[in-house]
Amino acid sequence: MASARFANALEQAWIKESSSSKFSEVQQFRALMRSFSSLSAPFKLEEFHGMKHQVVFNGKGSWGRPSARCEISDLLIVSYRNKPTFEIRVTLLQAKKSNDKHLTLCNGFPNSIPSTNFKANLEQWDLLSRRPNVLPFPPFDCHPEILSGAILPSVGSLGVFHKRQGKKYDFFYMSADIAQPLSSPKRKFAKLETKSGKRLRQVNGYDECTYACCLPTFAEALFNLEIGTPIEAKGAISEKDKNYRSIFRGWLRTVLYSHLEMTNHDSALANELVGQLDSDYDYDYEFMHKPPEMLILNCDELEFNKSIKRD
Repeated sequence: MASARFANALEQAWIKESSSSKFSEVQQFRALMRSFSSLSAPFKLEEFHGMKHQVVFNGKGSWGRPSARCEISDLLIVSYRNKPTFEIRVTLLQAKKSNDKHLTLCNGFPNSIPSTNFKANLEQWDLLSRRPNVLPFPPFDCHPEILSGAILPSVGSLGVFHKRQGKKYDFFYMSADIAQPLSSPKRKFAKLETKSGKRLRQVNGYDECTYACCLPTFAEALFNLEIGTPIEAKGAISEKDKNYRSIFRGWLRTVLYSHLEMTNHDSALANELVGQLDSDYDYDYEFMHKPPEMLILNCDELEFNKSIKRD
């Protein structure tokens, strides 16, 4: 399957890139992005450098501030396919680094989520897991319901880098709602632990990956459109969902236009995707002179198989 080939290729690229990078959150994140970029052939994907952006929201919990402000994500991931019909998923992923040993990440996989914990910023986790309405902090611009309006919780997600041994590093993923604070923390920097549950769940008729124990399983779920919330026009479950999807498509189109303008429109994939994002909601992309970091992945298996034959 194309998803398995994609997962294997990303893992091989990651082994090379991560082992030659320092074990820091920033360096491992950049290694991951270089790993994605190296797969531009025969796979169809593009990475756009961007800025981290903050939002303001009403915090909760003993660590929370009434008016909290933090980054909404490190990376906007957009995965889509054109055939047999247009489908698209989006997730806002926050990257973390854990200094702890994580030796049981694959226990019970793929049927259950193993117990593990890691240090995190609880305000960022609360934002992505509870998904309240937000106010964008300039120069960022987004709709207040960018998180709260989604029908799938994995619109907000976490990716955790960790050390296996020596210079060997790995990465595990989870939908933010699959984590919870460990014990009863009083400060925002504390530990999160995984909740028990299944790796794959169905919400509103959509398959959703809740947890991936390593980078290959994350990559496969991403390619299979099991991560993130859907925003295509077809299949909306309510008028509210229909409106949310249209708003997100309009916002995403603005992000893409901004990136295209900065790269002199030298992006076949972004140009193709822009044409698919019909929306009644238009943003003034003047506010997007600093668009977010972004990854676009085309998951058409037919196109992938054709490219393999040509090679």
